[in-house]
Amino acid sequence: PPRSTLFPYTTLFRSGTTPQEGRTISADLDVFPLGTRLLIDGTVYTVEDTGSGIDGNHLDIYFDSHERALDYGRQTEEVYSAES
Repeated sequence: PPRSTLFPYTTLFRSGTTPQEGRTISADLDVFPLGTRLLIDGTVYTVEDTGSGIDGNHLDIYFDSHERALDYGRQTEEVYSAES
C-alpha cells in the first residue's frame, strides 16, 4: 500500500466544514479529492482541505491544538482507502 508522511497542522477551512481532530486531513486534491475517506493507523479521516506545501502522497492531520500537533510530530504511516 502507499505510504504517506503526515505533517501536523492546526488550521483549515477549504471544504466549508469545521475541522475536527480525529476526522480532518488535508491532501493534494489531484491525488485525494475533497471528501475522500482514508484509514490511517486505525482512524478514518476525511480530506477537507489542501495547502501549497502538500504534494503527492503527503497528508496533514488536523489537531485541536498546536501542542497536540507537536506531540504527534511528523510520521510516516500506511494509508488505506476507507471508501465503501
